[in-house]
Amino acid sequence: MTRQYLFLAITFLFLGGCAQQIASKTVLYDDWKPRLVNQKTWHVEGKLAFISPDERQSANLNWQQRENNNDLVLTSFIGTRILQLKQTSKMAELEFDDKKYFDTDAARLLKRLTGFTLPVNNAGSWLKGTIDDQSLVVDQLGRAKQVLWFDNNGKKWQIDYSSYIQSEGYWLPTKLTLKHQQIKIKIQLYDWRFN
Repeated sequence: MTRQYLFLAITFLFLGGCAQQIASKTVLYDDWKPRLVNQKTWHVEGKLAFISPDERQSANLNWQQRENNNDLVLTSFIGTRILQLKQTSKMAELEFDDKKYFDTDAARLLKRLTGFTLPVNNAGSWLKGTIDDQSLVVDQLGRAKQVLWFDNNGKKWQIDYSSYIQSEGYWLPTKLTLKHQQIKIKIQLYDWRFN
């Protein structure tokens, strides 16, 4: 008899936990996409894998934007900071190997010092999946699925969005892949926040 009560108590606790998870899901805004386009303050954490014919590298990422200021921090899987890239509309500062470097173009600065190609200058639109381009393919819910896109340095990128989560009233990408020539960048995002 005691086992039955214990089993029932555990079952109700489990079901209660499941119900709590479902209840925490936010309601989707009817106009979620324009709202997301206009959302200038965000913070996201995740993982990034850089794959080229010569090398493979991976890192944790912590990326935030406040109005026109971007701050990207890449760390190793043990938490050691690899680099920090701060960007405003006029200047970029890269802290790498305990030194600070400056340029007017963040993507160029990153490539020059690390060899790492990433379209950081336009991060807000492609990271949130809000690129507005003729080549954009969307799914039945209006979410970006694939786009061929040119960054502000003229590099052509194919971006594939394979997974989304509904959070804070928006559909937000959680898995995307960027391809430029023989470079592939896989990004997994798991903690979107907005202020």
